[in-house]
Amino acid sequence: MSWLIPRNELTSEQLRAIGLSTTEHRVVFGAPGSGKTQILLHRTRYLCDINNGPSAKFHIFVFNNVLKSYIKSALDLLNLPEKCVSTLDAWCANFYRKHIGGRMPWNAEGKCPDFTAIRKAVLDKVDSGNPRMLLYDFVMVDEGQDLDSTSFEILSRISKHITVCIDHKQKIYEKGLDENGILTKLGLRRRNMTLLDAFRCCPYIVHLGSRFIENDEDRDAYIRQSRTEQSERETPVLYFAVDFDDEKQRLIELVKTRLAKNEKIAVIVPQNRQVYGFAQGLIAAGLDVEWSGTYDFNSPKPKVLTYHSAKGLTFDTVIIPRLVVKSFARFSEAEIKQLLFVAITRAQKWVALISNRKTGLPQLAKLEPLVKKGFVTVQERSSSASEHRPSKDKDNEDSDLMDLL
Repeated sequence: MSWLIPRNELTSEQLRAIGLSTTEHRVVFGAPGSGKTQILLHRTRYLCDINNGPSAKFHIFVFNNVLKSYIKSALDLLNLPEKCVSTLDAWCANFYRKHIGGRMPWNAEGKCPDFTAIRKAVLDKVDSGNPRMLLYDFVMVDEGQDLDSTSFEILSRISKHITVCIDHKQKIYEKGLDENGILTKLGLRRRNMTLLDAFRCCPYIVHLGSRFIENDEDRDAYIRQSRTEQSERETPVLYFAVDFDDEKQRLIELVKTRLAKNEKIAVIVPQNRQVYGFAQGLIAAGLDVEWSGTYDFNSPKPKVLTYHSAKGLTFDTVIIPRLVVKSFARFSEAEIKQLLFVAITRAQKWVALISNRKTGLPQLAKLEPLVKKGFVTVQERSSSASEHRPSKDKDNEDSDLMDLL
């Protein structure tokens, strides 16, 4: 079953966003679960239909290749071609080869193309054109908060109309523009629409993710946006492993349990090298998982990804292991909170966090109020290796979390 919801099942608010006029550029703000990617694809189909159908010139820009694969998995349902989706950097590299030529700038330290220099060269080229180099009737941008200033300058020159979906709470790339920067680049005074009817995340997950939003006003607004009823009493779990072997074993158990429920599962880890390690551990346990290259999002196989790769995706269950200090050594306090928010809010139904008593992230202490309310269940390995138990009482649960500080 595709993740794309039929248009006739969308909310009235989402339908209004799809039908926004193209008299000016559009910026649509929405928290996780508000349906930004759903809107982006259905709006693409809508704008194609009102812009001469098959002859319409358009493109969908995303930030990473995993989100590109995710979106491509639903294009057939809207009769949209695969070639209409790419990352902006891939598009710029192709433009460079076609219109600029010569040796592409290279980042020797990163051992990859110098995309900053490539974007600058592309902008110079489109600026030098007379008349203006209009390539598209419209372009769509998902996760716009992660694109930089040069990217928006390029987009504003190559397309008559731009629709951007953003959520500043999910900005996890340093060079990405904030909302005011995006509005300025697009010549707008304010966002055109804020999506309030978040339908994806259940309330437990909304409250869990909210603990990692630093700004009090943003946190309260995010919680208020949840309109989904809590259909099950299955609370998110914070599991304290005694060691790494215990962590791996618990992960395997959780994946097997959720697969038995026919759920779409993501295992989200902080570092690229951990993707391989955890995937191999799951495969050795007899589980068929996807972990590299092009993910098949129409497949029920569990996906193993990094936080950055998981942006914009949706799963029934998200399991987040390796919540230990060492795994986040290169990230600042603010970055860790944003990464945790992004990972948690990929889930629709259930989340499991796996940490360690001695080396766990201190940020997990923020979950203490939810433990007291019964919104999060703390678990650990019992004396019997085959059993898991919740903490016996609230005092023990709280001390588990405070030990992380």
